Order: sequence, then C-alpha cells, then structure tokens
Amino acid sequence: MIRTRSILKVFLGSFFLQASWSFEKMQGLGFAAAISPAIKDVFNGGGSFISAMRRHLAFYNAHPYMASPVLGASIRLEEKGKNGECPADAGARLKTMVMGPYGALGDSFFWGSVRPLASYLGVLSAILWGLWGILVFLAVYNVFHLWMRWDGLVKGYRLGEGVVGYVKSLELPKWSIRLRYVAAAVLGFFFSIAAFNLAERGVMSWHLKYNYAWVSAGILLAFAAVMSLNVFLKRGVSIARLVYIVVVPLILLGVIFR
Repeated sequence: MIRTRSILKVFLGSFFLQASWSFEKMQGLGFAAAISPAIKDVFNGGGSFISAMRRHLAFYNAHPYMASPVLGASIRLEEKGKNGECPADAGARLKTMVMGPYGALGDSFFWGSVRPLASYLGVLSAILWGLWGILVFLAVYNVFHLWMRWDGLVKGYRLGEGVVGYVKSLELPKWSIRLRYVAAAVLGFFFSIAAFNLAERGVMSWHLKYNYAWVSAGILLAFAAVMSLNVFLKRGVSIARLVYIVVVPLILLGVIFR
C-alpha cells in the first residue's frame, strides 16, 4: 500500500524531473528519482526494488507536466506486477508508449496556449493595475500547471493503464485551440488599450477633449483588434507572430505621439 506521504514526495519530485537531464537518458534519471518513494513502499527495499528502479532509469522524454499521469500509472502497474496481475515491466512499457504523444500534447497545450494566455493577461493586468499583473500571470499559469501535476498523478495512480483514456478525455488539443483564441482576444484588448493611451496623450497635448467620442473609438478599436487577430489565427498565423503584429503598430504610435 502506497502511503499518502509517498505520493506527496512523488508530487514534489515531479517538479525536479529535469534537474538531472542528460542526452543519454533525457528525463530518465529525474523520473526514477521522482517515483522512488512510491517504489520503496511497493517493494520494501531488496532486490525487487533495485530491479524496479533499473526499469525506470531507462530513456524517458516528454513534457514535464505530462509526466505526472505516467508517474501515477507506473506506480499502480508496479503494484499490479508485484501481485502477478500484469507483467513486471508493464509500467516501463507504458512510459515508452505514451512519452511521444504526451510530449506533443504538453508542448501544444502548455507552451503553445497556456503560457501565451497567462503572459498576455499578465501584461494587460499590469497596464491596468500595475504590479498586480505579476500575480495574475502566476495565478493563471499555475492553475493549469499545478492541476495537471497533482490531478494527473492521482488519476494515474487510481486508473493505472486506464489513465490513457483519462488523458484522452481531457481533449487537450481542442482546448489548446480554444485558449489560443482567448489569448488572441486578450492580445487584441491589450493593443486597443495601449493604442488608446498613446493616442490620448497625443490628443490631450493638442488640447482636444472629446470624452464620449474617445470612449466609443476605444470600444470600436478593441472590437476591431480582437476580430482581426482571430482572423489571423484562423488562417494559421502562430500566436507568437501575432505579438509582432500588435507590437509593431504600437511602436509606430509611440513614435507619432511621443
């Protein structure tokens, strides 16, 4: 029986999965170090424990957050293997089977969608509320990050090889696309607010004050920016390139209204 304390140690160890990264094993040593507290509980030391650790010292490379479901499932399969319910190397084979797809899923979801969304929300919040933008960025990013680390580990241990179905049910590719549209919308609002502020300084320097017209223009600019960026996104423009599409006009506005 795996102790709760050991599961917590595996969870904490998953944060250091890449601390011992190497070209030979990639994340293999980090994976073995993270899973070792639970493997100790399964085999209570001895030769079987050493054999299990050797299995998990093999090559492993996937997105670090997506390692948590694999860690949990490997622990469960090691338990089953000890009881004769499955082959002893079932956990190691599961790692080999899913590490490629989970690497691609994690890169697309976390690096390609969650990180840009959190960054744009953080910058937009910094414009509106100053240093609170840092907290907004950390909160948005870590909601997704910590959820996968903890829930993935617990579901993996509970489901064993069934964790593959669980990860599939999350529909991460679909959510990646949805989050990119949200990120594009946030980027559009950022552009409109930044452009509005720059232009307002220029207009105020000319002693022109049209408050209602200025607010209406800002709303229309925000709407146009959001719609335009989403059109670019639908046509295959990456979210990274959208940043350049937004930043270059802002630089030009800054030069005009300096």
